[in-house]
Amino acid sequence: MITHELIERIEGEAVLDFQTDKSGAVQDAAIRFLHFRGMEAILEGRNALDALVITPRVCGICGHSHLIATVKMIEDAYRNAGVAIRLSDKATAIRQITLSCELIQNHIKWLYLVMLHESGKMMGEEPNVALKALYVSSQVNQLCALFSGQWPHSSYALPGGVSCDPTHIEVMQALKILSDVEQFIADEVLGCTPEVFEQAMRDNEVLSLSGDFGTVLRNFERLKLLDTGKSHGRFLVLGDKSVAMANGIRSSADFALVSEDDSQTFEHGGKTYAKNALYNGEFYEGGPLARALVQERTGITDLYRTYGDSAVTRLSARVAEMVSLCAQVRQLLTSLDLSQPSFIPPPAIESISAEGIGIIEAPRGSLIHRATIEKGKIVSYSIITPTQWNLGNGTASNLGIAQKAMIGAESIAKASLIFRTFDVCSVCTTH
Repeated sequence: MITHELIERIEGEAVLDFQTDKSGAVQDAAIRFLHFRGMEAILEGRNALDALVITPRVCGICGHSHLIATVKMIEDAYRNAGVAIRLSDKATAIRQITLSCELIQNHIKWLYLVMLHESGKMMGEEPNVALKALYVSSQVNQLCALFSGQWPHSSYALPGGVSCDPTHIEVMQALKILSDVEQFIADEVLGCTPEVFEQAMRDNEVLSLSGDFGTVLRNFERLKLLDTGKSHGRFLVLGDKSVAMANGIRSSADFALVSEDDSQTFEHGGKTYAKNALYNGEFYEGGPLARALVQERTGITDLYRTYGDSAVTRLSARVAEMVSLCAQVRQLLTSLDLSQPSFIPPPAIESISAEGIGIIEAPRGSLIHRATIEKGKIVSYSIITPTQWNLGNGTASNLGIAQKAMIGAESIAKASLIFRTFDVCSVCTTH
């Protein structure tokens, strides 16, 4: 039987095409993204600095990620044109603070508005948690706005640094908000301290957690989904530390092996606007699980040895990253040297003719912005988004990450829940 399922309660929407057997088990799955926005074409012919305003509007959740990838791309073009770009440690830290805040608020929304809600609904126990999630995520955005200004679609980063010049009072305000967010994560998300959470992962006792995350895991256990959702066991991180991992073997990732495949798109008779993102011709998973394994984080690596790349490990990795990012933001805030310049002006963009590449780790995985610039104007622009890595459509012999994870699920409803563990964003995917 062939079934078409509209998937909502994600960032945007998608359609899943399922082929099931007589028992309802999923035999095949295809992912379709049906909205096209043409952001890359919009950028062509414009001044390169216009991208700093346009690309944050690719997505309403991860605008900071697109901004930082864009400014890194422009700075790379400066360097490739033989022009030195200088950044103060302060500017670099502020960019990392805002980017980390974006990941934290994204993970909170995913946990409460998607995973807790959808898993509870399948159990007939739909929780009333939306206001709780939106309140704490708004706190994270307030912290971020102390440095970035408006949210979403901020444009505070520019070649040579950032446009803000924070004061000691603003840093103190940021630390106070961060303390409140950390307390929420401990009391509500985990139901314990971060240290107890890490030990629970080491000891394979995450199901005993009393917080809302523990509820999600117990829902998955009752649905018999904890050890489902396994994919290829291939992982890719292309941020500051570029690593590819396959069959437990780690190697330095080579950007030259990254490619896009448009064979499944409408242009070639397919059923989606989304292109596949491939590494060395194969699908690699990106996102929090990939980052945790590449960084060999205690707890997630222990769960991975037991469960592999299953639902319980993938869910835990995103929550664990929420905890580690709070610690990172605290360290950056407390060590921020406000005496340094926020911005060191580079030469005019009109003097630059070169290609630039900007790569960062966004909430869902590796984000790549690449452009060719001639005398300050964009000749061509290309974006590879994180969702492209995880939600691509492959063939029977080379299945996409989420495709493979869904095949074998006992029902369409369970396959759809597995799909959501990847933190889907169709808006970025059809940029």
